[in-house]
Amino acid sequence: MRTPSSSSFSSSSSSSYLVYSPRLPPLTTTYSASSSSKRAPGPPLQPRVVERGRRVALLLGRGRVRPPLGTGDGAGARGARARRGAPARGLLQLQSLQRLSLARNGFSGALNPSLARIKTLAAVDLSGNALSGPIPAELFAQCGALRALSLADNALTGAVAGSIPSSIWSLHNLKSLDLSFNSFSDELPAGIGKLYKLRTLNLRGNRLSGPVPADIGSCYLLKTLDLSSNMLNGDLPESMQKLSVCSYLSLGSNSLSGQVPNWIGEMKSLQLLDLSCNRFAGRVPDSIQNLTFLQKLDFSENNFTGNLPESIGACRSLLELDFSGNSLMGSHPSWIFRSGLKRISLSGNKMSGVLQIPSDAPQNLSMLDLSDNTFSGEIPLDIRKFHELKLLNLSKNSISGYVPATVGEIKSLEVLDLSWNLLNGSIPNEIGGLVSLKVLRLDKNSLTGEIPVQIGNCSSLTSLILSENNLTGPIPTAVGNLTTIQTIDLSSNKLTGTLPKQLSNLPHLLFFNISRNLFSGNLPAGNYFNTISPSSLSDNPGLCGSVLNRSCPGVLPKPIVLNPNSSSDPVSNPNSPSDARHKKIIFSISALVAIGPLP
Repeated sequence: MRTPSSSSFSSSSSSSYLVYSPRLPPLTTTYSASSSSKRAPGPPLQPRVVERGRRVALLLGRGRVRPPLGTGDGAGARGARARRGAPARGLLQLQSLQRLSLARNGFSGALNPSLARIKTLAAVDLSGNALSGPIPAELFAQCGALRALSLADNALTGAVAGSIPSSIWSLHNLKSLDLSFNSFSDELPAGIGKLYKLRTLNLRGNRLSGPVPADIGSCYLLKTLDLSSNMLNGDLPESMQKLSVCSYLSLGSNSLSGQVPNWIGEMKSLQLLDLSCNRFAGRVPDSIQNLTFLQKLDFSENNFTGNLPESIGACRSLLELDFSGNSLMGSHPSWIFRSGLKRISLSGNKMSGVLQIPSDAPQNLSMLDLSDNTFSGEIPLDIRKFHELKLLNLSKNSISGYVPATVGEIKSLEVLDLSWNLLNGSIPNEIGGLVSLKVLRLDKNSLTGEIPVQIGNCSSLTSLILSENNLTGPIPTAVGNLTTIQTIDLSSNKLTGTLPKQLSNLPHLLFFNISRNLFSGNLPAGNYFNTISPSSLSDNPGLCGSVLNRSCPGVLPKPIVLNPNSSSDPVSNPNSPSDARHKKIIFSISALVAIGPLP
């Protein structure tokens, strides 16, 4: 799910106001809560002014943009000064200017207080630059008409630092405020409740501390509230339950604590609820069942205990569920495979019981991560129902039995991790049908038999880890077909035979470990194997080669060849006694080479 636009400056149908925009992209920006990447700055275009539908060229510095942003330090090349220079007088004279976008232009320096002199400004977007220093208090005290302000992503090469000035709360008409990805610190100043028209508040990715403001509930029109990736602490304020139209609430990656209050169920418009990476404890409240529009629920990396409530199954719109990294116990509830969830992560808990997939389970599951629990029993054959599954991680459990051949029917699989279990039997040939598979981990089990030849059909594999099993037989030559492979770990098995020479043709191989096996013969020549670490080959008594400093048996040293026609005797008579002695020496050396060294 993408974050709703946090700096949305919608265009007006009226042409009665000025638009200053040095680039063409629309002012509406899309902020992604699931990605930490920054919007890349693009090349600035010529500034243009549009007044009542009429275009007027604004010449600033002979074509170079000199915006009223930075105060300028006069340093750097002439081109750099063009962006960091003194304020453009022409722009400051546009006293009817309402919408200003200078986003993603690479401007640096401090915000210029003179920007506040344009009192008609309703929307300002300075995101994606390299602005530094504190925000001038005048900017908020005098720009009372502001409805949308974005200073986001100014930590690309600089930082808008310091505390958020309390004068910001005087912007009573503000509907959208985006100060994300900067270096704001200290506590949020009191008075946020004065912004009663606020629809979007995004302060993600700063260094804010202290509690969530107690009067946040006064911003009862808030639809998007993102305070994630800060250092906030304390309990959730009770006033937050008044945010009845809030659809996006992200408080992840802070130090918030206490229990999740029952009133969370009163925020019935929520579509995303993210409290991940905090210090919440206790049981998950049953009132979450009231969030019928909820699509993503992320309570990962907290200290929740007890069972996963059956009541969450009432959230019929739920698509993503993440409770990983808690202390939940008991078996998985029956609804997790019936509710139409697309992504399920319950890893790193204390859950137990047998995996059960109902016959009427929807087929749209794309990620299932139940790793690092104590689940037991066998892998259900009905796992094949999930035709859209891309990640299946059941590692670090107590799952036993065979790897079901039906896994090979999930053609969409990209990651299959069954490591650290009690699996036995052979690797099914059907795994060769997983042409999209990138990671295959079956290590630390009790698998037997040979590595199937069909594994060479997994043409997308980048990682093959089968270590610490009881596998036997040779490495199939078909492994040489895995041209995208980067990691191969077959250590601690009972594999035999020689290494296929095709292994030297793997262009992306970065790690190869066959230690503690029964391989013999020489290493493949060239590429990765010229510099392979001897520790990756250790405890294979039959292996030999220069890397191991061990000569291969049956490989003879080069013989010493003497030219019988060469002689220091100026006469060089082939019938002379000296020539006969010469031939005898050649024969003697050749015989010694053929016989080999004495024991």
